[in-house]
Order: sequence, then structure tokens, then C-alpha cells
Amino acid sequence: MNIEQKDKILSSMVMMLSFGLLFFIFSASDNILNLEGKTIKDLIEFIVNRYLDLVLIIYVFICFQVAGYVELKFKQDFITSSLLCILLTPFSLLFIIQNEDDENN
Repeated sequence: MNIEQKDKILSSMVMMLSFGLLFFIFSASDNILNLEGKTIKDLIEFIVNRYLDLVLIIYVFICFQVAGYVELKFKQDFITSSLLCILLTPFSLLFIIQNEDDENN
């Protein structure tokens, strides 16, 4: 078994454990959230008003993941790409990198 297969097995085990932990936490929770009759706008306002800190943490985590991908794939500086990713959006960073590759060819 080569290293790539071991990495895939390890990452799939970590993902399965993470999903299992999330399902356990949600199933053990006694709180019931009634979402009947609410629009998507109401749900977004509810999440932002009550869980803004978690939304920001998740956003920064996604930005760091995209910056790491850009660093490995396109050989860019992690600090610069992570700052661009946080200030702009993760998707715009991918378009900037794509435009730089088009100019180099």
C-alpha cells in the first residue's frame, strides 16, 4: 500500500469520524428548532443574529483552506493568498489565480 492510499484512507476515516460526531451531537440535543413557515431570509437573519461568531470562524476556516489549496496547486504565497481570500472572497481568489496563469501563457 503506497502513501497516497494511506492518506486517502486516513482522510476518509477522519471525515467519517467527524460526521459521526456531528450526528451524535445533533441526536443527543433535546432542543427542537421549529422552522415552519420561515423564509430563507428569516433563517439567515436568525443565524447571523444568534451565531455570528460561528459564521465568522467558519468563513475564516474556509478562506484558509482555499488559500492552502492555492498555495499547493499554484505555488503562491500562503500569507498573501489568505489575506486576499479573507478580504475578497474565496471564489474571487480562484479567479485572480486563473487570470495570472492566463497572462503567463
